[in-house]
Amino acid sequence: MKSSSPTYTIPTEPVFFDHLLMNLGKTITAVPINESFKGKLTGVANHQQLSIGDLKHHIGFPQVSYFIE
Repeated sequence: MKSSSPTYTIPTEPVFFDHLLMNLGKTITAVPINESFKGKLTGVANHQQLSIGDLKHHIGFPQVSYFIE
């Protein structure tokens, strides 16, 4: 039976990804190319999800230069 879910890969930096996972549930500041977002890290998959108030920001890895704990 064929799965209906898409399969894909994204380039990641393993250490960066591991550090994000270690901060899951904590407040961080993610710094993309042209602005920064401070919020609770609520998801890490093929992107990071920051919850800021009632809004959930989904930020792709290639856009994030760094993050601050």
